[in-house]
Amino acid sequence: MTYLIVAATALAAGLVQGVTGFGSGIVQMFTYPMLWGVTSAAAVSACASVPLNVDMVLTYRRSIRRREVLAPVVPYLIVCSAAISLSRGADPRLIRKLFGLFLLLLSLYYLFVDHGGKVRMGAWKACAFIVVSALCDAFFGIGGPLMVLYYLNRTDSKEEYLGTIAAFFLINGVWNTAFRIYAGILTAERAPHLLVAIAGIVAGVTVAHRVVGRLDGAALKKVIYVMIGFSGLANMLS
Repeated sequence: MTYLIVAATALAAGLVQGVTGFGSGIVQMFTYPMLWGVTSAAAVSACASVPLNVDMVLTYRRSIRRREVLAPVVPYLIVCSAAISLSRGADPRLIRKLFGLFLLLLSLYYLFVDHGGKVRMGAWKACAFIVVSALCDAFFGIGGPLMVLYYLNRTDSKEEYLGTIAAFFLINGVWNTAFRIYAGILTAERAPHLLVAIAGIVAGVTVAHRVVGRLDGAALKKVIYVMIGFSGLANMLS
């Protein structure tokens, strides 16, 4: 049953990512924590998303702004690595409730605040976005929302944005996966589930490329964000 849940979730994650351009981690973290807990689920989700970023980097390699990739990488990785280490000793119930609150806020933000545009961002706000995103990535496996705004503010075209943010998260995904293996969070026990997740995501992206013209990406996003909100409430009340 576990493998079926992983496969179905990964397929949906790949489909959402292929249609909307992001959201793989959000969809995976909708169900994986129920199987293994938040910390282990975040490790599987982050690792399974690496092939997606590889695909996007190769697709948009000519538009990647390398300086914008490298500038936030070092502080992001330092904060993320420290938080991953702390997550090993954290109270699982507290992590689950904080994760639920995070999902609820994420849902409300995307439903009522985000409009996909640029935001004014000075140095202090940029630093705050990097640090908070790294913490969310480490504890919950979802570091994308704030970095989306960060890179929208620093790129001039859709191609630059997609290639640059994919390169950033590819570096982080590889590093954080290696660090989680070193820290004993991502173990050989999860390897079969991880392979199923990767296969499901690749299949989902492949399907998305073929049907993307027939799907309403905006409506799909809204359904997902409502579901995320309910999942957050469930985690907070559990």
